[in-house]
Amino acid sequence: MKILSTLACAMLAAAGSASAVPTFTAGGTALAGEGLVTSVAGATTIDFNSGILPANYIDGSLFTGSNSNHAAPPGDTSIYLSAGISSDQHTPVTANFAGGLSYFGFYMGSPDTYNSVTYSFSDQSSTTLTGTQLASLAGDQPDGNRSVGLYVNAFAGEGSKITSVAFNSTQNAFETDNHAFIAAVPEPETYAMLLAGLGLLGFMLRRKAS
Repeated sequence: MKILSTLACAMLAAAGSASAVPTFTAGGTALAGEGLVTSVAGATTIDFNSGILPANYIDGSLFTGSNSNHAAPPGDTSIYLSAGISSDQHTPVTANFAGGLSYFGFYMGSPDTYNSVTYSFSDQSSTTLTGTQLASLAGDQPDGNRSVGLYVNAFAGEGSKITSVAFNSTQNAFETDNHAFIAAVPEPETYAMLLAGLGLLGFMLRRKAS
């Protein structure tokens, strides 16, 4: 098992000032036949094994096995997601989360310099991790070694939410699987607005009844 390493990343490709800095970790232990899975409690995992891409995933391509254009993440014999520039792939592959997330994780194989992942946040900022940075999270080299796999965890900073995650590859390819997420807890003002709305609705119904 690799020792987990933590990288507090500065906003690289920021579209505005962030309210808090996200935290990233990587590492894990191989799980034969299923790749790597999240160790974060309470997370929901998308394993793509149904062969149907979730509706909030845009331009994603699903594969099994390996070929010259893309390689299955090591230890992963099931269906996985791939981003790339070949005729059977797309880039970027974007997952949108309208309600926002406090956490998003994914397993990836063969990290390379031409891979990158961009996280967008509720405060309109974004952070891009290059293939070099992704590999360094687990102490690996970004040399496309097909025997290397790592699980990347991203936690939104305090007061922020992850609203989308985009997987990009300028060559072939960026293979990922076992995406996991935790929905963000609504802010207190959201509850206040909901209660106010319910109160107004109740008032209108009582007035109508009278």
